[in-house]
Amino acid sequence: MRILMTLLLFVGLVTFSQAQLTLNEEDGLYYNADGVLYSGTYVEYYPSGNKRVEMKVVEGKKQGVSTYYFDNQSKQEIRSYDQNQMDGLWETWNEKGTKIAVASYKQGIKDGAWKIYDENGVLRYDMFYANGKKSGVWKIYDEKGKLTEKKEF
Repeated sequence: MRILMTLLLFVGLVTFSQAQLTLNEEDGLYYNADGVLYSGTYVEYYPSGNKRVEMKVVEGKKQGVSTYYFDNQSKQEIRSYDQNQMDGLWETWNEKGTKIAVASYKQGIKDGAWKIYDENGVLRYDMFYANGKKSGVWKIYDEKGKLTEKKEF
């Protein structure tokens, strides 16, 4: 009987820990079920029970690192936020785990290096933005990684 009670308690805790918090998004802000701006770590799950997204929210705004996952639990994206605006790196992977993009933002504006890779991880585009505008030398590579074109901005 003691083992049965322990098992039931354990199953209940696991089920409760997988219960998904529901947030409502309105005009880019996150509210809890009572209509109050949410603060805390928000985790969303696939129907399979696997984690889909984990993000930090402060007073209804995304803050810090948000991580998105494929259903197989490999990383899909990592985005950095400050006051609900992308700020810092945005990295993207394909379902095989190959990095396919790295981009940089500052206060919601494209700013810094951007690199785009193909599905095999070969660099195809090497770009740079300064305050939202194309800047510097942009490079384009073929499927073997050979430089094929340069553009000056």
